[in-house]
Amino acid sequence: MTPCAATTPPLTATTVPDSLVQEVDGLCVFDTLDIQLQVHANDSLERKTLSQRFEMPAQLTVMLLLEGDIRFSINGTMYQMSARNGPVGHLWLLTQPGTLVRHTQAGQRVRKVNVTLSLEGVEGIHLPPELRKHICLDAARPGVARWEPSPHALRCAQELLTGHGTRASKHSLHTCIAGLSLFQQALQTTNAQAQPNAPLDSGPLNDRDMDRARKIREHIRACDAHQAPTPHTLARELGMSVSTLQRLFKAAYGMSVMEFTRTERLNAARTLLLQGGLTVGEAGYRAGYTTASNFSTAFQRAFGYPPSACTRR
Repeated sequence: MTPCAATTPPLTATTVPDSLVQEVDGLCVFDTLDIQLQVHANDSLERKTLSQRFEMPAQLTVMLLLEGDIRFSINGTMYQMSARNGPVGHLWLLTQPGTLVRHTQAGQRVRKVNVTLSLEGVEGIHLPPELRKHICLDAARPGVARWEPSPHALRCAQELLTGHGTRASKHSLHTCIAGLSLFQQALQTTNAQAQPNAPLDSGPLNDRDMDRARKIREHIRACDAHQAPTPHTLARELGMSVSTLQRLFKAAYGMSVMEFTRTERLNAARTLLLQGGLTVGEAGYRAGYTTASNFSTAFQRAFGYPPSACTRR
């Protein structure tokens, strides 16, 4: 299994002659973009329980955690994040270089996307004062700000975790756009939360609807792979209309019921292959596929590499 990463190279605008600017009426702005934006998409099964130490430059980081628990410390302060109740977003600003210690737990699956803007060589980052205070780790009250991911943010993360996050496309325009869009979503949401007297918001769904979405997810996961429920079956068993079921689920998890069902089956098969002992055909059958070729095609499309890659040592 290979983690997905992408880094955007610096962008420099072409110098425009003053004569060209003088020949137009209205607003004419030419800006120079000099940024180092790193996108790291991770969908993995942790094999060992250990702690790893990393030195970090000054940076602004957005995280969207889709599944699993994350434990780490920044400059000696411990943080723990969990997606047990659905995807969560976190954001932090480190104005000076620091130390991160990441703790992994054997047997745990983690799906997350990090988008990081390096501040080295950049003369400050222009953030509203309230937002800067809200997310700065070097402030008097250090912490990691939380933001509620929208369906659009979830779709961006899903793109980065599937075909657009493979090594073959690590410099693709699509990857850069999805990473920048996710970054923008996090900043906008966190900025709204940081405003004085801003109303508390539990996210895109209220508590009751989020609980209903979780029940849909649990029901899907409890079903046998060869008897995957349709949206109509789920709606009938859970006492809601099909449109309500689809709306709640997509708002909570950023994908349709059928997309989630297919993703769960493929993720379960990949975990079995990584644990060893099964052939590609056996893992595909357990995931509900009747032929190894159909399974391999679906697997390749979802993860960007064939299932046989998970059996190599």
